Order: sequence, then structure tokens, then C-alpha cells
Amino acid sequence: MSIETLAIIFTAISIGAFSKGVVGLGLPMIAIPILAGFIGVEHAVVVMTIPVAVSNVVIVWSYRRHAEIVPGLWLALGCAAAGAVLGAYGLMALDERVLLWIMTFWLAVYLVHRAVKPEFRLAGRAVHIASPILATAAGIAQGATGMSAPVIATWIHSYRLQAETYVFGVSALFLAVSSAHLVAVAGFGLFDQERLLQGLLALIPVVVFVRLGMRMTRLISAKLFDRLIIGLIVVMEGKLVWQLIEGA
Repeated sequence: MSIETLAIIFTAISIGAFSKGVVGLGLPMIAIPILAGFIGVEHAVVVMTIPVAVSNVVIVWSYRRHAEIVPGLWLALGCAAAGAVLGAYGLMALDERVLLWIMTFWLAVYLVHRAVKPEFRLAGRAVHIASPILATAAGIAQGATGMSAPVIATWIHSYRLQAETYVFGVSALFLAVSSAHLVAVAGFGLFDQERLLQGLLALIPVVVFVRLGMRMTRLISAKLFDRLIIGLIVVMEGKLVWQLIEGA
């Protein structure tokens, strides 16, 4: 692998890790497509399972004081993990394209609703009803398609939490589902010596730039933070639409 290729891969991982540190999202979304262009999709996904899991551990541990602030978090974590098992178990029966359509529709509805009612906030009794349902849906989406961000990002965003609490909330849920993914990847024997080494090397830029991103979170305004989240949701919607077009 040439120096130029390594520089591109390092930059992609660093940018994704920085985004993860700032808003709790973006590491696999940014890094995996670029890595896949050089080493293939499966190879990229397997290599990134380690740094993705560790990035969530770093954030959850650093922001653990926010655990009691996120509404319904503990039940949600259990439901997300159970949903991931259901999604993985039903992988052969579930139609991935149908799930992609559902997530695309979900993001579109959320963005339109946010535009029409920008002050909307999920709170009170609605949290206790919606939280376990959405957590289970996120787990199923992760287990069946490898993507839970469209559900988690919008759901936690609807709580209108302070920036660091939001980053903690999404990272805690990602940790619940990504841990199951890491165990599955290892259990299926997808790690060979090369992939394991590459995953461990990727930890260097990930840990450094996640930490830098977390410092940036404290410096940006609540308004800018909100716009960054909406921007990433729009990017996710575009990615899903592109996947549906490519598969048509």
C-alpha cells in the first residue's frame, strides 16, 4: 500500500473520529466508504469494528456523569441489545431493502417535522412509550443492515439535550449495538492477523481525534451543534437514497 493511500485512509479515519468526538456520529459513515474503495467493503467493515467500539467506550466513560440525564436510557440499552439479536437472527428472513425504505422514510418525516415544528421536544409520558420501541427498532436495524444511526441520531435529537449529553446518549446506544457486532465478527472468524493489526493501528488516530473532537464540543454553541446534527441527518438521508437508487 502506497504512502499516498495510507495518508488518505489516515485522513478519513481522523476526520470521522473528530466528527464522532464532536457530535457522537460520523466515524463509520465517513471512514468505511473511503476505506472500502481501497480494501473492499467487508474488509473495511471488519477493520473498523474495533475502533468504532473503542470510540464509543472512550466517550461513554468520559461523559458517564450524563447517564442519569438521558431519559429512559437503561431500558433503552436493554431493548437495543435485544433488537440487535433479533435483527441478526432474522437477517435471512428480513428484506434489507424494505428496512432501507423504512429508515429513508423515517429520516424524511423527521426532517420535515423538524422544519415545521422546530421547537418540538420528546418529553414526559411520550418518552416512556417511544423509548423502548425506538431502541428495539435501532437494534433490529443494526443487526439486519449494520446501520442504526438513522434511528438513534433522530430519536435522541428529539430530546433536545445539551451537547455533551447528546453525544453520551447516542454513544451509549451505539456501544450497546456495536459491541454485539464486534462479538459477531470475531465469532464468525472474520478477523485474521492482518485485519486485527489494521484495526489496532486505526485506534491511534481514532483515540487522538475523538479526544480532540470532544474538546471542540465544549467550545461550539448550542445552535451550531444542532445544525451539525441536522446536517449529518441530511447526509444520512442522502446516503440511504443513493443506496436505494443503486440497488434499483
